[in-house]
Amino acid sequence: MQSHGSFFSPKKFYGEEHFPYGISRSGEFNRNQAALLEDHGTAYQELHSGHREPCNDEERAFVLVCKGEKVAQTMHELVWMRYCQKALEGSTVAGFIGRPPESMGNHPSSDKEW
Repeated sequence: MQSHGSFFSPKKFYGEEHFPYGISRSGEFNRNQAALLEDHGTAYQELHSGHREPCNDEERAFVLVCKGEKVAQTMHELVWMRYCQKALEGSTVAGFIGRPPESMGNHPSSDKEW
Protein backbone atom coordinates (compact mmCIF):
# COMPACT_ATOMS: atom_id res chain seq x y z
CA MET A 1 0.00 0.00 0.00
CA GLN A 2 1.33 3.41 -0.98
CA SER A 3 1.80 5.94 1.79
CA HIS A 4 0.47 9.44 1.12
CA GLY A 5 1.57 12.73 2.64
CA SER A 6 -0.24 14.92 5.10
CA PHE A 7 -3.85 15.85 4.36
CA PHE A 8 -4.18 13.45 1.45
CA SER A 9 -7.67 12.72 0.22
CA PRO A 10 -8.70 11.25 -3.13
CA LYS A 11 -11.92 13.32 -3.00
CA LYS A 12 -12.19 16.98 -3.98
CA PHE A 13 -13.80 19.32 -1.46
CA TYR A 14 -16.28 21.94 -2.63
CA GLY A 15 -17.96 23.10 0.59
CA GLU A 16 -21.37 23.35 -1.10
CA GLU A 17 -23.22 23.58 2.19
CA HIS A 18 -21.59 26.95 2.89
CA PHE A 19 -20.53 28.06 -0.59
CA PRO A 20 -23.20 26.84 -3.06
CA TYR A 21 -21.28 28.09 -6.11
CA GLY A 22 -18.00 26.56 -4.95
CA ILE A 23 -15.08 27.76 -2.90
CA SER A 24 -13.20 29.23 -5.85
CA ARG A 25 -16.23 31.27 -6.93
CA SER A 26 -17.15 32.50 -3.46
CA GLY A 27 -14.84 35.51 -3.52
CA GLU A 28 -13.72 34.68 0.02
CA PHE A 29 -10.48 32.88 -0.89
CA ASN A 30 -7.59 33.64 -3.21
CA ARG A 31 -6.53 31.07 -5.82
CA ASN A 32 -3.96 29.38 -3.59
CA GLN A 33 -6.38 29.12 -0.67
CA ALA A 34 -9.15 27.76 -2.90
CA ALA A 35 -6.77 25.17 -4.39
CA LEU A 36 -5.67 24.03 -0.92
CA LEU A 37 -9.27 23.71 0.22
CA GLU A 38 -10.39 21.85 -2.89
CA ASP A 39 -7.41 19.47 -2.78
CA HIS A 40 -7.22 18.88 0.99
CA GLY A 41 -10.53 20.09 2.42
CA THR A 42 -11.99 16.61 2.75
CA ALA A 43 -9.01 15.60 4.91
CA TYR A 44 -9.25 18.86 6.89
CA GLN A 45 -12.95 18.26 7.55
CA GLU A 46 -12.43 14.62 8.55
CA LEU A 47 -9.60 15.54 10.93
CA HIS A 48 -11.60 18.41 12.40
CA SER A 49 -14.66 16.24 13.02
CA GLY A 50 -12.67 13.29 14.38
CA HIS A 51 -13.73 10.96 11.56
CA ARG A 52 -10.07 10.54 10.65
CA GLU A 53 -7.09 9.93 12.89
CA PRO A 54 -4.00 12.08 12.27
CA CYS A 55 -1.22 10.09 10.60
CA ASN A 56 1.76 12.32 11.46
CA ASP A 57 2.90 15.30 13.54
CA GLU A 58 1.64 17.84 11.01
CA GLU A 59 -1.88 16.41 11.16
CA ARG A 60 -1.72 16.10 14.97
CA ALA A 61 -0.81 19.80 15.20
CA PHE A 62 -3.72 20.58 12.84
CA VAL A 63 -6.14 18.78 15.17
CA LEU A 64 -4.84 20.83 18.11
CA VAL A 65 -5.56 24.00 16.12
CA CYS A 66 -9.09 22.76 15.41
CA LYS A 67 -9.62 22.16 19.12
CA GLY A 68 -8.36 25.66 19.94
CA GLU A 69 -5.34 24.34 21.82
CA LYS A 70 -2.79 25.80 19.38
CA VAL A 71 -2.59 28.90 17.21
CA ALA A 72 -2.77 28.30 13.45
CA GLN A 73 0.64 28.69 11.80
CA THR A 74 0.95 26.50 8.69
CA MET A 75 -0.81 27.21 5.43
CA HIS A 76 -3.09 24.19 6.02
CA GLU A 77 -4.07 25.39 9.48
CA LEU A 78 -4.57 29.00 8.40
CA VAL A 79 -6.71 28.22 5.36
CA TRP A 80 -8.92 25.78 7.29
CA MET A 81 -9.45 28.30 10.11
CA ARG A 82 -10.37 30.91 7.49
CA TYR A 83 -12.80 28.46 5.89
CA CYS A 84 -14.40 27.72 9.27
CA GLN A 85 -14.68 31.43 10.07
CA LYS A 86 -16.25 32.25 6.69
CA ALA A 87 -18.62 29.28 6.92
CA LEU A 88 -19.72 30.42 10.37
CA GLU A 89 -20.22 34.00 9.19
CA GLY A 90 -22.21 32.75 6.22
CA SER A 91 -24.53 30.67 8.36
CA THR A 92 -25.11 33.64 10.68
CA VAL A 93 -25.98 35.94 7.79
CA ALA A 94 -28.23 33.33 6.19
CA GLY A 95 -30.35 33.28 9.33
CA PHE A 96 -31.33 36.90 8.75
CA ILE A 97 -32.48 36.53 5.17
CA GLY A 98 -36.00 35.31 5.86
CA ARG A 99 -37.04 37.38 8.83
CA PRO A 100 -35.17 39.76 11.13
CA PRO A 101 -34.70 38.56 14.70
CA GLU A 102 -37.21 39.67 17.33
CA SER A 103 -34.65 41.97 18.93
CA MET A 104 -34.54 44.10 15.76
CA GLY A 105 -37.96 45.50 16.63
CA ASN A 106 -36.44 47.27 19.63
CA HIS A 107 -33.50 48.72 17.70
CA PRO A 108 -33.75 52.54 17.33
CA SER A 109 -33.17 52.42 13.57
CA SER A 110 -35.66 49.60 12.91
CA ASP A 111 -38.61 51.93 12.33
CA LYS A 112 -36.85 53.98 9.64
CA GLU A 113 -38.02 53.62 6.05
CA TRP A 114 -35.30 52.50 3.66
